[in-house]
Amino acid sequence: MPVTSARRIQVAQQFVRFGFGEHVDENAPFYSADFLTQELTTTEVQAVLSIVPRYNAFSGVNVAGGTERFRGRVRGWKFGRSASAPILVVTLPDWSHQAEEQPLGAPLGRPIDEGQHAAIVAELQDTFEHQLDAHRFGPHPSWGNAYAAWWA
Repeated sequence: MPVTSARRIQVAQQFVRFGFGEHVDENAPFYSADFLTQELTTTEVQAVLSIVPRYNAFSGVNVAGGTERFRGRVRGWKFGRSASAPILVVTLPDWSHQAEEQPLGAPLGRPIDEGQHAAIVAELQDTFEHQLDAHRFGPHPSWGNAYAAWWA
């Protein structure tokens, strides 16, 4: 469960600049077709998403705005490229104390039941596919409670 850090924002922004290369800087000498940041908070991912102004249907500023409604309800976010296209992975907490911005040593929370998970997954899918023009949204193989939005 990440906690926002100004230093992490700077490093993650540079990482994304390198990864998206020519889509951020037309003079970039290289890029990566496949990469993901480490898990970021909503604040951190919003700063990172805005680095990529547009990539086909992906609009970094719009997607950053779309993540706001999930602040405090997710464990974290990972952003990058998969097969050259933007991907945003969201990880969901199993327990309430595992949500983003909870400091290490926070009191033990309560388990998050399947119904609550299903509701937020449905809300995420609607947000990314219908409001933010993601090509698809679904489970991501990185972790049991990870889901991803892919843009073509």
